Amino acid sequence: MLTFKTLKWTVQAPKSQPDNPCIGLITLNRPEALNAIDVRMRVELDLLLDQIRRDDRLRVVVITGEGRGFSAGGDLRSEAAPLGALDDEHDFGDFGPYKELANYFFNDLRHVVIQRAIRKLEELPCVTIAAINGPAVGIGLELATACDMRYASDRAKLGEVAVPAGFVPESGGARNLPKFVGLGRAMEMILTGEIIDAAEAQRIGLVVRVFPHDTMLDEVFKIADKIAAAPFLSVRHAKALVRRYWDHNKSAEGAQAELDAVMEITRTADCREGIRAFLDKRQASYRGPGYGDLGPGR
Repeated sequence: MLTFKTLKWTVQAPKSQPDNPCIGLITLNRPEALNAIDVRMRVELDLLLDQIRRDDRLRVVVITGEGRGFSAGGDLRSEAAPLGALDDEHDFGDFGPYKELANYFFNDLRHVVIQRAIRKLEELPCVTIAAINGPAVGIGLELATACDMRYASDRAKLGEVAVPAGFVPESGGARNLPKFVGLGRAMEMILTGEIIDAAEAQRIGLVVRVFPHDTMLDEVFKIADKIAAAPFLSVRHAKALVRRYWDHNKSAEGAQAELDAVMEITRTADCREGIRAFLDKRQASYRGPGYGDLGPGR
């Protein structure tokens, strides 16, 4: 059984039902990297959500981040070499005669796993709440928008930063963000990489409420307690009905289109240039399609 190294998972009882542990807490646990989501965290999220889905005790699951942020998004530092964005060859281990194709396996795996995990989160029968305690950008924001409700600390910053970095939203960002903020505002945030503060996020409907940073998680657990105290089947059916009528644009076809776009983008020279520019802390110089777009390697 895999030991979780990038996540913490606890279950506790609501104050109204001290003998009924039914509120789960997922804590993204890479504070040294602002909880950036590397390949291991993608896999651990996928496995943990399977475990949660099978636990009939759970009525509410809260997701937050360890330290000063929710999640800085995908971890470009750990994934730059495997994606072919560095000069050094990445050692994938013993792939035998398929070693030169290892970049493709890695590229496809990282996207498939996080997309699958996000969809599992969206489809959990229990209520899910994102407690956004700081920056939530890229995949971090997509993880939050997959939850049923979002509450933010007054220190939170939120944004979709994939496109200016040479990527594309890969985990439901293009599907979910327009539902909360409208098509035009979502387009602006996605295409420009705008980062907004908690007050603006509440104003446009991206988060339900903003709390003082030091009390935010306590306030979220008060809300979770109220939900957990309600009749079990009423809560589950109510959530299912709201999701059914709200998620009209979430289909297998749409998810596949998202995955196809991500895989095409990450095999371009512009994508590798975006990663290099991020690591070098400089402005990226994009040249468009046709310049060395031979795959995830160089």
